[in-house]
Amino acid sequence: MSGPDITAADIYRSMRQAYDELIDFVTTKEFENIVDELYALPPTNRPQFVNDVILNETELKKRGIVPPAGILLQRSSFGDRRPTLFVVKKYIPELHQTHWQNVNITFDNPFDEADVPRDERAWRPPLPFEVQQALVAAGADADTSSISEEGHSRYSSERGSAD
Repeated sequence: MSGPDITAADIYRSMRQAYDELIDFVTTKEFENIVDELYALPPTNRPQFVNDVILNETELKKRGIVPPAGILLQRSSFGDRRPTLFVVKKYIPELHQTHWQNVNITFDNPFDEADVPRDERAWRPPLPFEVQQALVAAGADADTSSISEEGHSRYSSERGSAD
């Protein structure tokens, strides 16, 4: 496939512009209010709030939130197993998707940074977001000793995070 030479500076500009658009959106008073509402809930109730409110167009509109074109709100999970509740995502232009496809801002339940691997385990396949969300709702830990990459629990954990 031939095309214009894409430089690192081109990709950086696309990513910076996309991040600026995400930041403009998540720093609106309406969006800050919904995030405050989310984090006022106990950590185990937050996944349901994400499903019922943050991913619900009608509920968002009731709160004065209409994501700009190209900005997505979605559930997600990452290989490092941090307790992600949802992400706000924007794809960079397809022409610049040579090394990176999108940028996002994640909203997580609180966690201890020391519990999140920064070695090669951080790049393992993520758990299905439904599995990770169920673990967060149950107050369970999604570390590698309790969950396989296929999302099957090997034991039940009583550990949870609290605000």
